[in-house]
Amino acid sequence: MSLLNTNQFEGKTALVTGGAGGIGWATACALASAGTNVAICNRLGTTLDAAEGRIEAAGYKNITCFEADVSSQADMKKLFAALTKQYGRLNYLVNNAGIDSFCDLQDFSIREFRRVLDINVSSVFIALSEGLSLLRDAANAAVVNVGSVHGHVTTSGRADYVTSKTALIGATRALALDLAEFGIRINMVSPGAIETPMLTRGWQKKAPNTELAELKRRAGRQHPCGRIGDPRDVAQAIRFLLSEEASFITGADLLVDGGMHAKLAISSIWEE
Repeated sequence: MSLLNTNQFEGKTALVTGGAGGIGWATACALASAGTNVAICNRLGTTLDAAEGRIEAAGYKNITCFEADVSSQADMKKLFAALTKQYGRLNYLVNNAGIDSFCDLQDFSIREFRRVLDINVSSVFIALSEGLSLLRDAANAAVVNVGSVHGHVTTSGRADYVTSKTALIGATRALALDLAEFGIRINMVSPGAIETPMLTRGWQKKAPNTELAELKRRAGRQHPCGRIGDPRDVAQAIRFLLSEEASFITGADLLVDGGMHAKLAISSIWEE
């Protein structure tokens, strides 16, 4: 196996859920640029419309947009039927779709809690279940789940979101054992603060009177790398985990967090 097999993605097929923006879009572009046929899916709405325009503007002929709610088994069954008809195979699955949430125990909603778990966790099981036959038929198929550094370390007021991302770590580890018999690898990336629409919406909700540039500066200082991440930082990590170079890696969680997880929230006692 060459460590510099630059054409290994050519002619392959990938599905990136939640691929219309942010990390999903960056991942779709990273794979498409390497020659992969990429299907992206999002729920019907302005984000899906924007994705179709983005594909056209970028000139990608090998990215196709589909409508699907990842938390709906019926929707995903139709999606995989469409993928089978169009491509006939699936080499890579990136479970990127997810939602952010802030949890207030004084105003707790079991409906909202279940919605977070359905989109962030149940969707992974649905996609794997409906796509298993396609992945099983592909040689060296690989799956990457997109988690969060919040699955490892977190802040207050995020209990529902944290529960979903922590569950995904355990699911990835367990599913690696279940999928091994089919020759399918599954791994996970856990990003830190990445400049995506979902992140900035959350910031503006929590600090509506603070300029976005200032929030970025503050967040950047929390990362030893000195900045928040770009979606392409995560996309490159995902592409690596899908690649032949990662053929001996499964059940792993790769932190793509600029060193956030390595840093104590408090200063060392010898620092001022």
